[in-house]
Amino acid sequence: MKSRINELPVAIALTVFVVCLFFAIDSSAIIDGGSGLSVDQLIDASRGTYVFNIGIPENPQESRMLWSEEKGINFTMPGKLAGSGTTPQETRSSANTGEVTSSQTASAVSSNQPKAASSPEPTISPASRVAGNWSLRLSDSKNRFMAIRLFQSENTVLGTGNMNDGGDTLKVLASGSISADKLNLDVISSGVVNLYRLSLNLSSTSTFGEYRAFSTSGERWRGTVEGTLEAN
Repeated sequence: MKSRINELPVAIALTVFVVCLFFAIDSSAIIDGGSGLSVDQLIDASRGTYVFNIGIPENPQESRMLWSEEKGINFTMPGKLAGSGTTPQETRSSANTGEVTSSQTASAVSSNQPKAASSPEPTISPASRVAGNWSLRLSDSKNRFMAIRLFQSENTVLGTGNMNDGGDTLKVLASGSISADKLNLDVISSGVVNLYRLSLNLSSTSTFGEYRAFSTSGERWRGTVEGTLEAN
């Protein structure tokens, strides 16, 4: 009886050990996750201690080597990167420098190209101002005198006045156009209807030129014209 009492603590201790061992194995199975770690590694992992797994590379270099051996992938870095750089940073710097150089070269080429000479704008002389009172003398076989008032709207000229043909005083109407210092003016007399087509050169206060005359009877003749602009 006494012997059994002495064996009881041993049995209890063994039972506690077996239970603890069971829980330890179960916890190890959860932590292990099929990684194939030893019991000691699993116990260290359960305590928060880092466990090195020989199946996982320590760094990217070893990972590339492992992939190269298993998959046949060549991860060997080229001995010389694009451009003159031997590192990614140097390559990027070289690329940026190349872009700046290319831009400067293109700009220099563009600036050195000869520019087409621009043709000068044609100069157009402004129309002379002819508005005002004019005294004209028309000379052929006899002299005729006109006192005519002209009005100007841009290049268009209109007018009205009187003409003395050596005997009678006739009313006249005028219309024409002006270009720079040239005035083309048609004058028609009433009563004795005649058309006087004047081609005149203008200055600031005088004019001269020639004319052609047409009558209703079919008669034609030519003459010269000179005149002055009267002061207002």
